[in-house]
Amino acid sequence: MAASLRPLFLAITPLLVISSLIRSSEGEGVGFYWGQSLHDENLAEMCNNSMYRYAVLASLNLGGNRPVLSIDDKCNPSYPAGCAYLGHMIDFCKGQGIKVLLSLGGRPDLSSDDAHNVAEYIWNNFLSNNSGPGPLNATVDGIDFRIQSGSNQSLDVLARALRNYSTPERKVYLSAAPLCQIPDYYLDDAIKTGVFDHVWVQFFGDPSCEFYPPIWIAWSCYLDKYNTTLSLGITRNPDTDGFIPCDDLFTRTFFVVQFPKFGTLMVFEGKYDCNFSAGVLLASGKKSMNKFYAID
Repeated sequence: MAASLRPLFLAITPLLVISSLIRSSEGEGVGFYWGQSLHDENLAEMCNNSMYRYAVLASLNLGGNRPVLSIDDKCNPSYPAGCAYLGHMIDFCKGQGIKVLLSLGGRPDLSSDDAHNVAEYIWNNFLSNNSGPGPLNATVDGIDFRIQSGSNQSLDVLARALRNYSTPERKVYLSAAPLCQIPDYYLDDAIKTGVFDHVWVQFFGDPSCEFYPPIWIAWSCYLDKYNTTLSLGITRNPDTDGFIPCDDLFTRTFFVVQFPKFGTLMVFEGKYDCNFSAGVLLASGKKSMNKFYAID
């Protein structure tokens, strides 16, 4: 009798795992970047997916010391309505329990004074209502640093200045998106301030940044003394170096969730078309997965 039930057990085990993950609310969930591609889905539609916990809008570009909002071809200050139409979608995302962050990009060239001025501008226009509704017609929960060009000077000052706006009543979330090499040329000094809540490492974009367990372990050790989570940053573009096919995502994710600092699976370039792949579900319900696999 037991032998005859074994095939049935093997068949339903994956379904039990996925069901466990879907029910779980203990994991950090999955995050995505939005605004970098014309093919991105509607922001509100993406936020209507319970799998997601973070939405990062790209981006507010730092050119010299003057921030310029440019979310791909979807909106920029030259448009008659600017980016105000995003306000109701941002509010919808926040209402779904999703943390919405605005990503910093461009080619910064900041002095220490510039960094404080930029932080004040960001606070007044994107993190609070001090200057009215703001360019997005809504406030965001935090700021993401994804700097890959320009100068690396005073980004640490900017990070500290933004953190200083955080209070027990109004937390300002900060995240960083370094490339996989340690140290990251642009963000290392900022990361070493210890003020970031999340570090989602980009394991793509360069042959040397394909996912390898030793690199992940190195990052885990590197961030050990900081109160920050470590997340696996992936791309959905199959033509990009480091792209992880859906079939391989489960094994990669199963490895990284074992680390105490694991935070989330961060999907750059919008939605990852894996049709609720096991890897994505695993990231959404890591604690339930760990409990499930503890049953022998």
